[in-house]
Amino acid sequence: MFIHRQENERSVLIDFLKGIKWENPFAITTNMTPKVWRDVSQNFRHFMNRLNQRLLGNSFRRFGVRLRVLPIIEGCETSNPHYHCIIDNPFPDRDTEFTNAIKEAWWKTELGRTGRTNILVKRMEDDGWLRYMTKRRSKKSLLDSVDWQNTNI
Repeated sequence: MFIHRQENERSVLIDFLKGIKWENPFAITTNMTPKVWRDVSQNFRHFMNRLNQRLLGNSFRRFGVRLRVLPIIEGCETSNPHYHCIIDNPFPDRDTEFTNAIKEAWWKTELGRTGRTNILVKRMEDDGWLRYMTKRRSKKSLLDSVDWQNTNI
């Protein structure tokens, strides 16, 4: 019964996420080695603040305009956590700049400084990324693995 409930949660979450209209989504995986588990979400927030400032400038600081993002965390206190996320690129003609900005913003965070190979960025081509992000492996609870505090959809 527990497995069935988890699969139902996953199905509902995937259906919800498929309903979100992304303009130019990118699939991103970030790896980190935290000193304390609670640092993980705070580090992601710092990353998004840097990225928003870099790409949106004064619109971010003055008017609260933010990039659309859906972050899901995997891992636990005993294994290295990592995020799988979708970030929407509002500038379709600037994909290379967007990718570079993501990598630079990540590398400037405390937990992103562990090496320049700890982030993967690619264009999200289909719904396969949603299925991968929502897999149950390395998650205590699928719904709790969505970093709702850092979500902007």
